[in-house]
Amino acid sequence: METNIRKNHELRLRAFDLLQEFKNQNVARKEAIDKIHAKFGVPKGAIYSWYSGDYKPFGRREEILYIPELFYVLGALLGDGCVYNYKTTRNYTILVGDDKFTAKYAKLLSKCVGKEVRPYINRSKNIWFVSHNNFKLYSLFKKVRTDLFYLELLMHQNEPKSFLLFIEGFFDAEGCVKIIKEDVRKTPKICLDITNTNFLLLELVRKLLQERLGIEARYSIQKADSAKNKQVAYHLRIYKKEFVRRFFEYISTTKLKEEKAIYLENWLNNGK
Repeated sequence: METNIRKNHELRLRAFDLLQEFKNQNVARKEAIDKIHAKFGVPKGAIYSWYSGDYKPFGRREEILYIPELFYVLGALLGDGCVYNYKTTRNYTILVGDDKFTAKYAKLLSKCVGKEVRPYINRSKNIWFVSHNNFKLYSLFKKVRTDLFYLELLMHQNEPKSFLLFIEGFFDAEGCVKIIKEDVRKTPKICLDITNTNFLLLELVRKLLQERLGIEARYSIQKADSAKNKQVAYHLRIYKKEFVRRFFEYISTTKLKEEKAIYLENWLNNGK
């Protein structure tokens, strides 16, 4: 078994991942190493190196830094991201968006992974995307996607601006700056709209807006139909001028295009 395990990289990675689980469960070192050796046949010397952090197998060497920018990345991924696993050493997080959004995301992701990440364009579909192979980010995104309590706990353990960067990342992915033009209005008003089919995720964003910025947001529901919306969509909207003003004082979003920024300034200044 010890000869074959050197050639079977998938088994080595499974062994390494199980060892990390044992460490997280506070299993004693000797017990954890003995179990891994018995189950997979990995030489004990290699397992000791894994346990101490002196060595990691290829496909598990990538790192992420738990800095505030990581929560922008997670917010953006929760809005417009997905994961893709190709073989045991290719664990991708993928984000799709326009050029400004993907460039911003790539820049902040680069800070989190300690290497340059770039956006690319799919010219046949005319869409920009960022694809990055990092098992730790891949695993973290999969976990927070199903455990929002864990995500919130991580933010509480980090710097206060982590909350704002999470909101910013999610708004860049799922938000919209709407211009409301009405005959009775000389100056069009602004509404901020965040849309998602996951109510619990939107509820987390609503709570953070309230707790961190004192911004009140209200829900509306877009029912599912067979033609366009296959799922119920929830809209979290900010209407009040003082809340919109406060939002832009703390949040810098790629969704505020130049032409919309003019409308925003006119509305905030009462058309002056």
